[in-house]
Amino acid sequence: MKTTRLTLALGLSLLAANASAQGCMTAIKASGLNIGTSPDYPPYESLDTSNKVVGFDIDLMNAIGKQMGVKVNVIGQSFDGLIPALLAKKIDMIAAGMTITEERKKSVNFSLPYFSGQNVIVVRKENSATKTLAALGGKSIAVQIGSAQEKLAQGVKGGNVKSYNLYTDAALAVQTRQADSMIVARPVALQFLKTYPDLTITGMLNKIDTGLAIRKDCTDVQNRVNAAIIQIRKSGEMDTLVAKWFK
Repeated sequence: MKTTRLTLALGLSLLAANASAQGCMTAIKASGLNIGTSPDYPPYESLDTSNKVVGFDIDLMNAIGKQMGVKVNVIGQSFDGLIPALLAKKIDMIAAGMTITEERKKSVNFSLPYFSGQNVIVVRKENSATKTLAALGGKSIAVQIGSAQEKLAQGVKGGNVKSYNLYTDAALAVQTRQADSMIVARPVALQFLKTYPDLTITGMLNKIDTGLAIRKDCTDVQNRVNAAIIQIRKSGEMDTLVAKWFK
């Protein structure tokens, strides 16, 4: 009897889990794929002159939505609130140039990596001798709240971490000498250098993979997104988007 009850309980648990996962796609097909992003991280996402969210992530998500046969709705908010919003089911996915980390994997699933790169150190040109993490000891380091770069900066011995809601504010802080340096992904750094020519990249740091964050109970969505990414790569569309936004 105990074995029968245990088997029944396990069966019901699996059915419930499967129903939950299937329910994710059912809801998305009905109302669209709600994407959370923080539009202060060019070229991944930013606001254009008409305050429309644009960028690599947005184009990629529209391509993924087309592959999945669903409408994509973009919802902008602060970066540090994205994972809480995902877990609270206010959004279906995060597309925000988010670094895949082991810590984040504890609470969310990630798609296949869709872009790989490196973190870099950005300083004003007169401080170009600052080329390593160790050299940031005793200096202020601008980063975004809740970012993987914030965690990296917090590990610098003697570093003074200055966390900002927006990476655009972090870059401005370095430009205006309110911070000595900034740690950020290289493609984003290159965009900020176009805005602030007084800044320069001095050090190449750790390699990072970027992915789309999805709730753990939505494995069907994760599978559909991964299949779409693979198809977008095979078709050459991914290369086209990379060339548009990163070169």
